[in-house]
Amino acid sequence: MATVLERLIEMLAAKFGGSPEPKDGLAFIGADSIGMAELTLDLEEQFQIQLTDELSDLETVQDLADYIERLQSEKQNS
Repeated sequence: MATVLERLIEMLAAKFGGSPEPKDGLAFIGADSIGMAELTLDLEEQFQIQLTDELSDLETVQDLADYIERLQSEKQNS
């Protein structure tokens, strides 16, 4: 089973192209405001989570993966 980070990198590569790395900034990989809005919907569906406004504070691919994992954990514990 792929990790959240691996699945996220696959999604980002498919949506924005290239080969994103965990340390890459989201802006660096081409995630503009429209792309992030579309990505948000895709992430919510793929990971069965509800993203919050905290998403706008995330800077790197790794930050986003950590955030998704935290939301999944909170969902399982509620």
